Amino acid sequence: MQDKYHVLAILLIAALLAAILAGKMDSAESALIEQTLEAIRNCMSRSPAPWPDEWKRKYLETIRSAVESHHDAPHYAVRLEILRKGFQSCWEGLTKTKDRPLFEVYRCRMRWYVEHLMGTEFPSEDERWKLRDQFTDIWDHAASSLLEQFPFLDPNAVQAAKAEDLSLCYRKLDAPLMPVYLRPMSEEQVGRIKQRWDKLRYARVDLLRRLSGDSTMPSESRYAQSSNAERDYQLAKESLSQLLGLVWMVVPQRPDYYLAAMENQTRALKRRVKVKRQAWSDQQRLQKTRSRQLLQTEHIGFLLAALLETPQCLEGVPSVITQEQNPLEQQDKTAKGGGAYEVGNLLPEK
Repeated sequence: MQDKYHVLAILLIAALLAAILAGKMDSAESALIEQTLEAIRNCMSRSPAPWPDEWKRKYLETIRSAVESHHDAPHYAVRLEILRKGFQSCWEGLTKTKDRPLFEVYRCRMRWYVEHLMGTEFPSEDERWKLRDQFTDIWDHAASSLLEQFPFLDPNAVQAAKAEDLSLCYRKLDAPLMPVYLRPMSEEQVGRIKQRWDKLRYARVDLLRRLSGDSTMPSESRYAQSSNAERDYQLAKESLSQLLGLVWMVVPQRPDYYLAAMENQTRALKRRVKVKRQAWSDQQRLQKTRSRQLLQTEHIGFLLAALLETPQCLEGVPSVITQEQNPLEQQDKTAKGGGAYEVGNLLPEK
């Protein structure tokens, strides 16, 4: 009997210790979550054009809910640190807006990022370096193909654009909040990215024409022109910026709630465009109607003016000369000859 009580006492003590330890763990975990959210809140408050307070609270609650729902994930503290460090680059890339559907897209996208970060398998150090090497390989391939396609480009300008792009990618790889920076890709995915890049060669020709200010299609001989470092850098920079879009095409399937938010925002844009087109059509129709009314008003004005001037014109018309008022009989004596030819009575009066 005493052994039985002894075993029960041990089990009770173990349960109490476990509860105490669990309470301490929960307390430490909650403190870590609050520190992360406070850092995110401070980052949002530094924005030059913040969202309304209601939207910011909803955005933060979305992050909190995604974090707390994965509290059992391994490397929990490391994942929260990645969220804290990686949030700034995501926040700076947002377009601050008063458009509610677009805000919902941003909110659902952040929920996707956090849930993917907290729920996916955490990469090892070797896997993180593998992903870094894959990004380097992709950007090296793109820079080399640029120089092959346009041999006149300044290699230093192309390398400078590549180094700047890769530097940004490396910073995001160190805090891989976005899904494309968290897990290494397969060799097949890397190959697809390179193939899609090669298929964009004609788009890069159009980009070169735009940067060169030439709207005509240049021939191969015209490419052999003197190097322009600023233009070459801009061409390389804008061309390499297409790579991230190709990388995003191999990320995991987007969640349904994010796709639904995007569809809702697309419908809102279509409605907005339809309303603007209708308003423009109404304005054009109104202008035509007013133009016709203005022309009719001018015609009526001309008619009224003519009617008002008609009596004045009639008053100035000379009267009809009657037979008794022969102008020959009333000839002015001061006219040529005067009265020199008049036959008068020359005999003196008696």
